[in-house]
Amino acid sequence: MKALFVIPFTTGVVFLFSALAVLYISWFRKIGWKNQVRMKNAVSWRWFIRSLKEVFSESLLHLRIRKVNLRLWYMHMSLATGWFLLIVAGHAESAYHSGTIFTPMSHATFLDYYSRGETPDGWIAEAFNHLMDLLLLFVLSGLMLAVIKRFRARRLGMKKKPRHQTLDRLALIFLWLIFPARLLAESLNHAFYGGGGFLSSALGGLIHPDPGYRFLSDAAWWVYSLSLGAFFVVLPFSRYMHILTEVPHIFLKNAGTRVIADEGIAMFHAHACSSCGICLNTCQLNDAGKAMGQSLNFVRNYRKPWPVKEEQTMNCLMCGRCRIRCPVQVDTAGLRMNERFRHHSGMLHEYSYLEDKRVRVRPARVAYFGGCMTRLTPSIPQAMKKIFMASGEDFAWVDEKESICCGRPLYLSGQLDAFHELIRHTRDRILECGPELIVVSCPICLHTFSQDYPFRIPVKHHSQYLLELMDRQVIRPVRTGIRTVYHDSCELGRGLGIYSEPRRVLEQITHLQNPDFRDGDGMCCGGSLAELELGFPEIQLIARKTIKDLTSPDTQQLVTGCPLCKKTFHAAGLLPVLDISEAVAAALVSVPAEAERSLSSCAVS
Repeated sequence: MKALFVIPFTTGVVFLFSALAVLYISWFRKIGWKNQVRMKNAVSWRWFIRSLKEVFSESLLHLRIRKVNLRLWYMHMSLATGWFLLIVAGHAESAYHSGTIFTPMSHATFLDYYSRGETPDGWIAEAFNHLMDLLLLFVLSGLMLAVIKRFRARRLGMKKKPRHQTLDRLALIFLWLIFPARLLAESLNHAFYGGGGFLSSALGGLIHPDPGYRFLSDAAWWVYSLSLGAFFVVLPFSRYMHILTEVPHIFLKNAGTRVIADEGIAMFHAHACSSCGICLNTCQLNDAGKAMGQSLNFVRNYRKPWPVKEEQTMNCLMCGRCRIRCPVQVDTAGLRMNERFRHHSGMLHEYSYLEDKRVRVRPARVAYFGGCMTRLTPSIPQAMKKIFMASGEDFAWVDEKESICCGRPLYLSGQLDAFHELIRHTRDRILECGPELIVVSCPICLHTFSQDYPFRIPVKHHSQYLLELMDRQVIRPVRTGIRTVYHDSCELGRGLGIYSEPRRVLEQITHLQNPDFRDGDGMCCGGSLAELELGFPEIQLIARKTIKDLTSPDTQQLVTGCPLCKKTFHAAGLLPVLDISEAVAAALVSVPAEAERSLSSCAVS
């Protein structure tokens, strides 16, 4: 009867596993058939081993955080790995003490209580005492950093820290109590009954209480048990649900499952978020003074049973920087798109004007599609036209006579039905000229064509096409030597992984100041089509900050591969901004005679 203090702990464990069973079953039942097929097809030893490695490298060792912030990494790693090793070593010690592998969880957790007054039996028992103290000290060192992060986040290299909600704060209090309470319980235990490792026995010796106060030892065990039990009860309803959800999330992610339009997979992603705050510090909305729609705040509200407010859902650049930095790669963009679909997917529009039979595109080997944004930056298609003429390419400019949209703005706003309707019209217009290759100037269009259009012919960004022409010496631009910085647009870089081709083009004609790149390290211009809450002044704050971070005082021009980025940066007025096609066209000094003729239309009415 004197071990009644285990009741809070046992109750918490039973409640936690019951809650997990209910939640996981409900989430798995919501997984769509497409993701179910992906899961079945992924099952293999290779998938299992790869996922298991990631569980250890990220759920325990947090190696992705190590690349971002060493102090923050040590805090997360020591808490996660230390607690895990305490559980493993505790069960090993309990098995050695009892002589059987299968011991109650409470016996392993409170072994020091059950072994009161016992003299360590051999060096193995003595080693266990010291090992458990060492692991507890390891966890406490991380806990100390967690406290510092909470009140002095900048000392851990964080400009912003997450704001916790009520249940998060409650769970945090219990978590902070667990390990100091354990140290106190074990130290008092060894003070009255002897034994212990280097830490608990030393602290017990310092306390050296009167034997009449032995009830303090029992009280400390109650505090430890209550802290554990209360934390386990609150855990499923707080941000600490990530501790257990990260594991199935990693296995599902590595099975190729997708968040878009799948509420089951979305729940695993949302609850795998630890609210660590790394995404807060990498989000460029900070430069605009906006925090409402930042990924951490959005995901936290996404976990709730009611829809996220529309203004928060739409307040995001959707640049992907947060996902690249996320330690467990939560698909924050996919979660946000699900919410946008929920708000706007039923909206429809009229597209009969695109079926105008009077507009026809002549047959050509290459179909050039500028996209909506090039109509706002007409110097880009004119530069491409000059390059096409100089190369002698048989090309057709699909959208020269009228603006034709790829549909991406509709998709990003959540108007899914309208997006699919527009795809049909745009695809038919492009294929009308029977091309063998499609060249686009807009990375947004390229991303959309690559993911959502059933093209059976290759689609390339104009930087890739220009590099091919230069490598084959079809065009021979001269080297200008202008000191240039290249900007990786979000869609072209993070979205499509096209980093090297634009740089290889610019290295041949300019003095490129940033020839090296890091995958996912690009910065948004601020003019994202996905951000529907920012005003022009706020966009310009982001654009100017990006330019200042990218360039140096002697930079003469900024070159990008996105017409939207060019327009946004140009409005900032800090330095000349060119598209990569304009830089190449300006470096062309010899043009074939046939290109000297008037640049005739490539689409005929």
